[in-house]
Amino acid sequence: MGKCIFLSNCLLTMIWLTSCSNQYAKADLNKEIKNVSSWSATAYMVGDAWIHDNVPDEYAQTTLKKAQEEILKEKASIEKIPKNDKSGILDKVLQLANKTEKISTAIAQKNRTQVQKSLSELAVESQSLKQLKTIPE
Repeated sequence: MGKCIFLSNCLLTMIWLTSCSNQYAKADLNKEIKNVSSWSATAYMVGDAWIHDNVPDEYAQTTLKKAQEEILKEKASIEKIPKNDKSGILDKVLQLANKTEKISTAIAQKNRTQVQKSLSELAVESQSLKQLKTIPE
């Protein structure tokens, strides 16, 4: 009888610990998604400001490079989070980093049409990433 109680207590403890670690993983994942969203918004604002001649080329490119680097750092952080269903999130984060680089390249080429197109794509990707969050605000 005592063994059964001990085993059931162990089982309950393991279930509780698994549940807690899963909650922490979800919270960590949401934090990283927020960070990526913030850098994505920065990239969008800088690209939009460049289109309207409100920032110089060099500032825009430097800021976009930093945004891309930070998005890729967040991707690396997301990869370390122990959660199985994050592949869609990783794909979106990589797409955001690529769109940010594309905007920077278009600015270097002074291609306003391409910057505008890439900004629209960036906005769509950013929105779809936000929809993948695991815990509502």
